[in-house]
Amino acid sequence: MESRTAEVPFNADWEALLRVASMPARLFSTFPYRVEVRGEGKPVVSISFKKLLTKFQFEGTLEFTFNEPHATYIIKGIDGLLVFSFSALNSRLVARVSGDIPGERRLGKKLSLLAEGSALAVARMTESYRAVSKRIVGPPEEFILQNLTPSLLPHILRYARLHTGRKSFEVIGEGNGGKFTISVRDDFVGKMEHDSGFGVSITHIEKGILDVGEEDFRGVELEGKFRIRVVYL
Repeated sequence: MESRTAEVPFNADWEALLRVASMPARLFSTFPYRVEVRGEGKPVVSISFKKLLTKFQFEGTLEFTFNEPHATYIIKGIDGLLVFSFSALNSRLVARVSGDIPGERRLGKKLSLLAEGSALAVARMTESYRAVSKRIVGPPEEFILQNLTPSLLPHILRYARLHTGRKSFEVIGEGNGGKFTISVRDDFVGKMEHDSGFGVSITHIEKGILDVGEEDFRGVELEGKFRIRVVYL
């Protein structure tokens, strides 16, 4: 079996990782390549990507297990075996992807791409879950958030993405005399419109949902209690 690993900075903990990892269908859908999850119980997972001259496609049934600090997913298919393992270690998120797929050429490079993409997605989704989950009251599509600040906006976007499983949506917030709307289309954050009551300002983000950060909302003036709605596009 061949394996590759990837590491990214990680500002969360095992508890948050376990919560996010316990939603494999939604978590896998946030990986920055094509993933489809079908069925219940032991769902069928289809993974594919095409990057330059590199193509990859694999399908199989999904099993998973959690043993601190590891969250492990095993995909068993007709063509072989693919394993994703994620560990929270010393402020780093380590992803290890292993494959036993006879006849697959340049497997090591493909495993590296899978590891890099999944590491980023798992780290960002877990960090965002940790940042906002204890601050909100209500379901993911409509909730109340106390003490909203601009630094929480990227985390709200990823929280909505993870829990709804939608790649295209708008996050609309209303409160403290103001209203804002942030548009996400196909996992790409476009712009934010903010009506403070004294005028409308537009902030252009133009980044993927995994890459958007606190610095992208610097200068936006928001604080206080807000009602947040997620509208599907």
